Amino acid sequence: MSDKKISDSSESIKVKKLKKNANLLKGKKSRRTPDLSKRPAANEWLNANPQVRKIALEIIKFCDQFRVPNIEYGWFNRSSSHVFKYGNDSVGARLGIRCKKKGCTLTVTLPKLVTLPKNIQHLFKLDDNELKYKAFFEVGQNHKANYNELLKIVETNVITPLAKIDTSYEDEPEKYINEFINDFDKLNGLTETERDALVKTRIGQGKFRKALDKLWGECCALTGLKCRDLLRASHIKAWRDAEAHERIDPYNGLLLAAHLDALFDKGLISFDSNGFILISDKLSSKDSEKLSLSKNMKISMSKETKSYMKHHRKKYKY
Repeated sequence: MSDKKISDSSESIKVKKLKKNANLLKGKKSRRTPDLSKRPAANEWLNANPQVRKIALEIIKFCDQFRVPNIEYGWFNRSSSHVFKYGNDSVGARLGIRCKKKGCTLTVTLPKLVTLPKNIQHLFKLDDNELKYKAFFEVGQNHKANYNELLKIVETNVITPLAKIDTSYEDEPEKYINEFINDFDKLNGLTETERDALVKTRIGQGKFRKALDKLWGECCALTGLKCRDLLRASHIKAWRDAEAHERIDPYNGLLLAAHLDALFDKGLISFDSNGFILISDKLSSKDSEKLSLSKNMKISMSKETKSYMKHHRKKYKY
């Protein structure tokens, strides 16, 4: 029998057809979109389950605040398409949201080799040679505790390795979670004080703090205090007011003694264009004396820092 006849046999044609269909299905599986209108099956299913839809979109909005732009994400194009995933389908760090009638299960999957901080190791289990963390969000329930656990993961740089698996906690660019901090209180009722405390924890570590140490000579910009445990990294243009690039700009930062940092954060002190301290009328002269504040005190500011300080003065009406 000729090669042509063999290739044209019914069995050969059937095999080719199966392979072709398999490749098409594989291609469809890899294509995703965050736009539900382009996923009729998922959209129809979620519309039929409005409570699940609500919580699914809430979780996705939550996760999207620190999604790295070049990482694939979206709804799967398949019969069980009420699945949303960040990252590769089955390789490396990834995050998936599976919707069921009772709620949504969020799964964070990491390579086994990833070293987890001790305070969250108990959240992960070894499954299929990978580390997995699962949290179930039930419809009609208050998920503050669940979101707080998820926050631990975000704050300790677990989900952000979607961009760089070997990214360490200290080297993680703050921009990956900047919007997340702003919106977190909307999801779980954090007060502004609690949110700012989280920001303080975040910026007190990593590249931003290291850059401030270098910029201000590892001492308080105003008093020269060198005790590291008493120094705080503070944004001049507040985190919640700043653009993404401003939040990681060291010129938008001051290294201050803890009590001065608290005063600066509340707008009770600021600095003029020459670097001299400005003291708010809200602070009594007696308290100023007790805090050893003097109008002769000043800091040395670069041109870039002066621009941020102008915003601070304007915000607190100096």
